[in-house]
Amino acid sequence: MSPRAGGIAAALLYLGLSLFASRAVLVAPSELLPLPVRHEKPSLQRLYQADQDFVVGNMARVAGAFSLEPSRLDDPGLCAPMDRPYTLGEHMFGEGLIGAVPYLVTRDPILTFNSVVILSTWISAMAMYALAFYWTRSIPAALIAGLLFGFHPHRINNPAHLFGFGNAWTAVALLAAHSLFAQRRWRDAALLAVALGLQLLESFYQVLGLAILGGTYGAFLLARYAQTLPALLPKLLAVGVFVGGFAWLVLGPYLETQEVWGVLGGRNRLLAAAINYLPGRSASPGWIAFVLATIGLLDRLRGPRTRDGDDPRVALALAGFLLFWCSVLSLRIPGLGTFPSPLLTIGASIPGINAVRVLAALQFGVWLIFAFFSAYGVLALVEHMPRRVGAAMTVLLAIAVALQTFHPTLSLRSFATRADLVGYAARPAEAELEQLAKLPPGAVLDLPLDFKRGKIRLMPGYLLAAGYHREPVAACYNSFLSGLQAKIQQLTEALPNRRAARALSALGFTSIRIHHRHRGIGTRLDSFLEAPDYTELIDQTRNVSLYRLLPHPVTEDFAAIANPTPPGSRAVASPPTAGVIFRFVGSEGPTFRHPDPILPSEVIVRWRNPAGPTWKETKALVLLPPALASGQHAQVQVNVDVPPEPGLYVAELLRAEEPGRVLASRHVTVR
Repeated sequence: MSPRAGGIAAALLYLGLSLFASRAVLVAPSELLPLPVRHEKPSLQRLYQADQDFVVGNMARVAGAFSLEPSRLDDPGLCAPMDRPYTLGEHMFGEGLIGAVPYLVTRDPILTFNSVVILSTWISAMAMYALAFYWTRSIPAALIAGLLFGFHPHRINNPAHLFGFGNAWTAVALLAAHSLFAQRRWRDAALLAVALGLQLLESFYQVLGLAILGGTYGAFLLARYAQTLPALLPKLLAVGVFVGGFAWLVLGPYLETQEVWGVLGGRNRLLAAAINYLPGRSASPGWIAFVLATIGLLDRLRGPRTRDGDDPRVALALAGFLLFWCSVLSLRIPGLGTFPSPLLTIGASIPGINAVRVLAALQFGVWLIFAFFSAYGVLALVEHMPRRVGAAMTVLLAIAVALQTFHPTLSLRSFATRADLVGYAARPAEAELEQLAKLPPGAVLDLPLDFKRGKIRLMPGYLLAAGYHREPVAACYNSFLSGLQAKIQQLTEALPNRRAARALSALGFTSIRIHHRHRGIGTRLDSFLEAPDYTELIDQTRNVSLYRLLPHPVTEDFAAIANPTPPGSRAVASPPTAGVIFRFVGSEGPTFRHPDPILPSEVIVRWRNPAGPTWKETKALVLLPPALASGQHAQVQVNVDVPPEPGLYVAELLRAEEPGRVLASRHVTVR
């Protein structure tokens, strides 16, 4: 069989198996979503469905941005009106890019998601096929390696978290890197840059895995081709500039969010136990991969199998070991001691790592190495066999891999998990979809809104619906929350207060969806919703009422909330530091709306004695009122240094950008 025919046969086989893995939803791919059989407890099923409903809605938004409006990738699809809200969790850019064409054709979030699940599995298998065939030049070896990598049960039975294990492009990057060093062609440099860029669009987990694998292998290539570096330098610089800039575009906003909002940190790191990599345990590569990879490693001891004078197995074995060590809590080596994961010892020096939790996801990179070495194991087994015998052996191995993955008993014994999926109906009712089509342009406010107690109960449904209407929503379902979400919730809890309604309108909310089936709404909004100068009924179904929130004049001038006269009540503070509360009130006229982006502002707190000079000015970051209607009150607390001398002071709050305007002030008695 020619290499071209072998590649086509492998692609068709992988596509067939990818469809088979998702067979539970193929009967109604625009209505059903996959649910792992391993989640048999109702509580776990609800949690998984909540995650998946959110992912479906958000993935549709990202896919729609890629296919229809790329400039909207940064827009607040969720957590409105926060700037770049995707930085509170997973951005899903990689999956959104894969889903761009399915979404462009169908405009259906569930069908797009199911297409991405199938395509992601297929791409993973094909990427490993390409890497293994490049090195072994053996169709049977590449075929089995692709099966082992693309159809690992943990890749199949967790469709809601595709981004957590999306490392297909790492295999392509390893192939392109060697080809670039060996052939020194610009097209290989372009392939490497594209592969690295695509991997950067996945989650931080697999970007970190790429850094460990690629960094180790890259060091090997630099040493191996040191003499040709002058000729390679322009190409390497071009790749480095492209990837560095692209990495900053993707990951830089996370670091900015961490700094500005003071979130994205403090998470416990979940790592695997080293023993779990043994066959039959939760991190196992599987019995077949374990045996074949061992044969492939032993085959290297007999001597190298070179392409362009190289055999990558020593370098990749070292890279795989380092990744394995990073993914486990500790590694015990008899006679030498116990060595904790490097990520527990030097992890603090890696920017942003304290925002991630499931570092055990690095195991997908370890399985990549197992699958690659398995290709050499297959090669060692079949290369001396007659053609028909070798073909029969390949078929038997392929059947064995498929059974190991999809047969419930064999899968449990090899991986301690099952690849089975069942479908559950997730498509909103037609009446709700018809109502969503009537939404006016602008942000949508779903009520009730509760970011803590209602995270699982409320937010996933709101965000799944957002995948259909694609307008920004206040709902938020992420690992973290910024301080802005609390302000929005406070405004919704103040309804039917009309000042709160004007503030919400000023923030860009043009419609309100009231979900009657959820507790927390009752009849408290009836009088407000009947006010013709604030709302207008658009549509009503049994479960959801849709209202237009009417606009009112808005200003972005901070003079509209300035309250420079100290209120009569006095605060009390003691040195060295204290939290001082400053109060604001909206002035007559248009509603104040914080200019975009709504972020914590750098402020100055100036202490002065009413009868004396200024004592000190302290800078701080504070989220000023996002919106404030006429007569509406708000307050912020600023932690500042307190004068050491007792007495009566006036503490004044100013924006660093406008040091000549006092926004608020407060009498403070220092004890």
